[in-house]
Amino acid sequence: MAKAKRQPQRPQPKRPASNGAGGAPASGASQARQPGAVTPAKPAPPKSAPAAKPNPSISARSSSTAGGAAGSSRLAAIRQAAGTGGSRGSAQGGARGGSAARRPQVSRYAAPPWWRRNLFTLGTVGVVVILIVAFIIFAQIQNQKASVGIGDPAPASVIHDATHVSPTVFAKVGAGTALKVFQATPKGTAPLTANGKPEIVYIGAEWCPFCAATRWSTVVALSRFGSFSGLTLMRSSSTDTFPNTATFSFRNTTYTSQYIIFSPTEDADRNGARLATPGTSAAHALATYDIPPYTTQAGGVPFMSYGNQYVTTSGLYEPKMLQGLTWQQIASDLNDPNGDVAQAIVGGANLQTAAICKLTNNQPGNVCGTPVIQQLEATLPQAK
Repeated sequence: MAKAKRQPQRPQPKRPASNGAGGAPASGASQARQPGAVTPAKPAPPKSAPAAKPNPSISARSSSTAGGAAGSSRLAAIRQAAGTGGSRGSAQGGARGGSAARRPQVSRYAAPPWWRRNLFTLGTVGVVVILIVAFIIFAQIQNQKASVGIGDPAPASVIHDATHVSPTVFAKVGAGTALKVFQATPKGTAPLTANGKPEIVYIGAEWCPFCAATRWSTVVALSRFGSFSGLTLMRSSSTDTFPNTATFSFRNTTYTSQYIIFSPTEDADRNGARLATPGTSAAHALATYDIPPYTTQAGGVPFMSYGNQYVTTSGLYEPKMLQGLTWQQIASDLNDPNGDVAQAIVGGANLQTAAICKLTNNQPGNVCGTPVIQQLEATLPQAK
């Protein structure tokens, strides 16, 4: 009986033996084939689906999942050998194990807007701005109120009260609270005259508060020797000391008298703008007597010369009692000999009257011959 012919054997790929669920390789080698045994041929896998090669990382994860000691050792070895696989495994493990620690915490609520975080600062700035605006508006309103009437002709009632002070008031006030500011020029100084009359020089400025005070006394005093026309209302500067002092302006004034000549000059307006320059005789008097030793501030205002026999280089009184008063109130207060207004204005006017009477040989008699003027003449400084 003929023997069966042995079929040629096709080499088969070796596969690691599996121990079942754990997937660990068998501890022994493959069983040896019996001599003469015929191994049945297995069909070749389709070419379109080649057999997958073992994946170390998958084996490592499988081993890790099983949790066996041998699997952990094999996983460590595969990670060390594969490099990239280990890194991927570490990244995956880190993502699972430590992602909460490394991931930035996101607030559950949005941050409040900047203006809410700075409400106190914004409120403070707002209050300051409101106060500044309110102050500016208030100052403008006050300045507008103060400017009402400036440049207008002086009302007849104001002119009457200022130019018709009662002889009784003159007598009771005397020198009042007027300052002792009269100074005599050197003995032998030639009298300053115009048209054969003593010339009274006034140089001031509309912005000047001490000029404002001096004008009231000057109007009262000179009205005893003549008459004014063209007096207009004025206030001193709103930004200087004793602001907005109600007064007159001599800018367009005309004065008529049979005893004296009055030469006034307002060299600047209420805002400090240049208005006029003194005439020749007035400028000479200013340059000669508005310097030391008559004053410590050369060229200052107000300046007055009484025929160059007496000079004053400052205000006749401080105008603090005139603050807040209108022209009508000041003029009306001239009738109260005990009031602060009359004590200052009429007191200064009496001193001016006494100096002028010295120049006119005590004319007119009904003014210069009164006891109060005679007494004040004796108090004037003597020429040396």
